[in-house]
Amino acid sequence: MMRNEIVLEQPTVPVSGDSRYLTPLWVSVNVEEPRQSDSSQSVAIGSELQANSLYHQVSISCKIRAVLKLLYFREQHVLVQFWSPRFVGKHLQLTTIDQPFGVGVANEELCFYRKDSEHKAFLVDTDHAEEDLSPLARVFMRALPEWTSDLTSYKTRAFPQLDCAVRCKLHGYLALPVFDPATGFCVGVLELLVSSKLKDFAYEVKHIQQELKIRNLTSPQVFDGPAFNVFNEHRKNELDEIYGILKVVCDTHNLPIAQTWMVSPSASYFANEKVLEKSCSSFNTRCLRKVCMSTAPPFYVRDLSTWPFMEASKECHLEMSRGVAGRALSSHGSCFCGDVTRLDEEEYPLVHNARMSGLTSCFAIFLHCVESNNDYVLEFFLKDSRHVLNMVQTLKHSVNVPSGFELGDGSSIEVVNPPMDLYVNKTNTSGSKSIMTNNFDPEYTSVTEHWPSTDDGLEKISNNFTVTDLP
Repeated sequence: MMRNEIVLEQPTVPVSGDSRYLTPLWVSVNVEEPRQSDSSQSVAIGSELQANSLYHQVSISCKIRAVLKLLYFREQHVLVQFWSPRFVGKHLQLTTIDQPFGVGVANEELCFYRKDSEHKAFLVDTDHAEEDLSPLARVFMRALPEWTSDLTSYKTRAFPQLDCAVRCKLHGYLALPVFDPATGFCVGVLELLVSSKLKDFAYEVKHIQQELKIRNLTSPQVFDGPAFNVFNEHRKNELDEIYGILKVVCDTHNLPIAQTWMVSPSASYFANEKVLEKSCSSFNTRCLRKVCMSTAPPFYVRDLSTWPFMEASKECHLEMSRGVAGRALSSHGSCFCGDVTRLDEEEYPLVHNARMSGLTSCFAIFLHCVESNNDYVLEFFLKDSRHVLNMVQTLKHSVNVPSGFELGDGSSIEVVNPPMDLYVNKTNTSGSKSIMTNNFDPEYTSVTEHWPSTDDGLEKISNNFTVTDLP
């Protein structure tokens, strides 16, 4: 039953911490109990059937309300509301009637949009075309988030409340599926609208997920890497093999850290220029229409001082063909950089983290699993760049044919030159010599002493290298 007036509970404003600079929500009062006729209904999610008792409905709503009271936002003009599944006759619908909601400021526009939402109900039956559904129905059925920096990027039929949202001066949009981790079922959709055209929703998604977890609920995570089923014995063996490779190489050559990268999966939908496009889990427009990479298990940290770098890598997406790992993936080969801290942030977003952890020389190589057809990039950080060739030889011995892996081309290594630092960088792993540069930086003089000095040696190495000079 719809209320004739909106009753909100005043938020408690924190007096310390970062939250005092953010906007809390005025949250609706306790939700009314669903009609008794609803208590005997069941909710069909896909082909599954989940008992949806009166107690279960009220329990979920109370949890969501508690979560809303703990949320803080960068934007004052924000509306957050929960949509719950309910049977009406034989059809399953999403409705926000009697469900918790909150506003950053109780102004006319936000209250009007809330009232309009209470008049809406969206079918989530599987026999309806997705393009004719609302974002809420698509999110519920796909179990994947949907978002945009500007609601006008939607077609009207793809966003039934578009005209109302424009009149209410709302632009940024995010819809998150909410799951019961005990069953894996989607129990509803949390919808967020703001007046600003936000370029990313990473902060909001992370904050919401953290608070839901406290209430034994969950939602998609930011920078969520490739999902691995640990109960799949083949996949477990595959990851164990990779971990063994990382460990052997790091222990043999005293490397501080090694990581695994994979192509980031499509984990959300983004509305852009009237089209819904798949995107990764960064919730940032900079990843739109790009192939991104994210870290995946396993990793191996031998020097614990580099642990912060590993954690930072988890929250970073690399564009394919960017950075050492990205270039190794795009070429299905290998790549080396003598000092990643001299790359700019656009080329290597983790440059500041590498500086703080004292990481410089980096080598990455492509790895393909024949059985699963999965592609990986193994990334190693070296204390001494002179040992890169020895490390490649160890890799070749570790990744043998019986292992089921195919190693990328390590005989012709692309070498990334930081701007203004390296004039030429070439490597030939077929011989005993390693790297050659023409470099006037005293920091590199100890390395150049180990390079061949004859013209024949120079020519041989030059013929087996790909050099990339960054602008």
